[in-house]
Amino acid sequence: MKYFLVLFISLLFCLVAVQGQSGLYMRTQMWGSSLDVSWLFFAPGNKVVRNPKFGVNPIQLQKEIAENSANVASYTMTGTKMNLQWGNGIKQTINVEFSGRDLSAFDGGLCSKAVPFTFSYFSDLTYAGFASAGNVSRAVTLFLGKDGKFRDSRLGAVSGSGNVSGAAASTSSGAGTYSIKGNTITFKYNNGKEWIAVAQPYDLGYNDIILNDQRFKQQ
Repeated sequence: MKYFLVLFISLLFCLVAVQGQSGLYMRTQMWGSSLDVSWLFFAPGNKVVRNPKFGVNPIQLQKEIAENSANVASYTMTGTKMNLQWGNGIKQTINVEFSGRDLSAFDGGLCSKAVPFTFSYFSDLTYAGFASAGNVSRAVTLFLGKDGKFRDSRLGAVSGSGNVSGAAASTSSGAGTYSIKGNTITFKYNNGKEWIAVAQPYDLGYNDIILNDQRFKQQ
């Protein structure tokens, strides 16, 4: 009798956990002084999409499978272990944790339910973000208007052998219109290009925002 009670409780925990992790989560992990941001969208049918390319309001699961398959996985739960098989054939078993019904940790990174935007447009605000990987760096300045228009400027640099002063740099700029829906911001450039970002307010005491994997600070 005791064995069946323990088994029932374990199965109930797994059921609650699986149900509780539906929707979008932001995953953060610190590497030294750098904040690494990624996104996880748990979809029906035990599917998870890592860093969706086509927004999340709603999630376009079939399009993600077709064009972002390496970041789409099927998963099963065994206690606090999640068994994943990604679309590129890679299999993983990772540790997960829950806070009540919500996912709180995924493979060593902290997770929190994504916070959607509650407004349609920003109030004429300028944000700046910086990202680097290896010898490549990129700085972006982004103006978001209350009229639904935006403009940006980007400065990219590639350095050789750690010689930042000898970096090759390039600049670009653009403008267009943007729209906000929940955690999805769609930027439509005047030249026809489109940039879809998974986003949310940065809710740690700063009036900043997260766009995809990058924190943008209000200027």
